[in-house]
Amino acid sequence: MNCLHPAMPTNTNIQTLRASTLETLSIIKDLPTLPERFMRIQQVLDDPDSTIADLIKVIETDQATATTILKIANSSYYNPLGHQVSSLAFAISRLGRKETADIALSMSLFYGFAMPASFAVIQKFWSHAFATGQLARYLAQMSPHQNFDHDVIFTAGLLQDIGRVVIGMRIDIAYFESELGQNTGQTLLDQEIITYGVTHEEVGEITLKLWGLPDAIVSVAANHHQPKDSNKNAMLCHIADEIAHLHFNDCTTIEQVQMKMQDPEFMQMIDEVYLNIPPEAESSIITD
Repeated sequence: MNCLHPAMPTNTNIQTLRASTLETLSIIKDLPTLPERFMRIQQVLDDPDSTIADLIKVIETDQATATTILKIANSSYYNPLGHQVSSLAFAISRLGRKETADIALSMSLFYGFAMPASFAVIQKFWSHAFATGQLARYLAQMSPHQNFDHDVIFTAGLLQDIGRVVIGMRIDIAYFESELGQNTGQTLLDQEIITYGVTHEEVGEITLKLWGLPDAIVSVAANHHQPKDSNKNAMLCHIADEIAHLHFNDCTTIEQVQMKMQDPEFMQMIDEVYLNIPPEAESSIITD
């Protein structure tokens, strides 16, 4: 389905587009599946009896992920004394199980979907997703009284824009090159309605439900642009997404995002700006 972008569509046109899009998405075999490596990593994390060795077994099967983890472990932040490591076991001991798993999950998505876009666009998309997930987890950690599930909030932030991936792969191969919502005076969601009859939030909700992911993650994908106050996960991921757009736009790789998240001065700025917001503000969720 190669969609034109009408300027002033009628309600009938939008409903026709919507019906066509939903019909395509209803064909399960036409929807992308969650990458096997992502599921295997998640299984290790969900198993209370799993060990670092179990995580290594999954990661070492993918050279790109293993190389990225080693590169980060040997960076100046994690290796201030200049002692290089060449084994995943030592690299994971430096990064920690959680940081390693976050990187591996993100890399599994990066290489797990055949997105119809340039490598640079794909790299930027997943770097932003990783930043959103990392920031969402950080904000959750800084709000212990809210009882956020930190692992769920990271995955929710990482996957909140998965609907865009599905639109690009199954509905409109030009989606990532079309610059919807840019310089039009309309939001991305408005432009998606005009073009496809549905938004990437709706498509994301359909996809994540099909994958059997928890409601706490599905609800973020379905509501992250204009979240209701009652949906605290979606609100937190929305804030994280905005911070990522404002402060991580220069990051084009997952490694760059990880390094920025470890920069004490940068994180101090995040604390001062985003964790000291008046209670009446939208983002009061992370302080009240």
